[in-house]
Amino acid sequence: MGVQRKAARVKVMEFLNAHREDDDPCECVILPDGGIEEPLPSHIGKLAEIAGADSAVLNGHMEKSMEPLFWLVEYTGCMSVWQTRVVSPSTATQEQEDTLEELYDAALLSPGYLRETAGENYRQSVERAREAIAKRK
Repeated sequence: MGVQRKAARVKVMEFLNAHREDDDPCECVILPDGGIEEPLPSHIGKLAEIAGADSAVLNGHMEKSMEPLFWLVEYTGCMSVWQTRVVSPSTATQEQEDTLEELYDAALLSPGYLRETAGENYRQSVERAREAIAKRK
């Protein structure tokens, strides 16, 4: 699923220059193409917007035991990033890895930050949801 939207997408250097002095300079969403977006109104809100589907439809496909953040990260293929934590889809793109490395090299990520990855159960759940949503169209 590609992210096909017109949004406030920026490159790494633009993001670094704009947020170097912030209290939490690294809070962002990294798109599959390596671009960066602000997580407004929140990480979950931004990921739902990127998903391009109605939140109620997405919630209807999410299993009750699953964390919405991890499910949406897997559904969109985006990474959610904070200074001390990164939540990644089961398969991150090389562009995302490169962007994450640039953020780390610029000292916007804490040394030893926590990296969490959506597991196989999330990948399978998202696959089933995509199939069901595609059948409805």
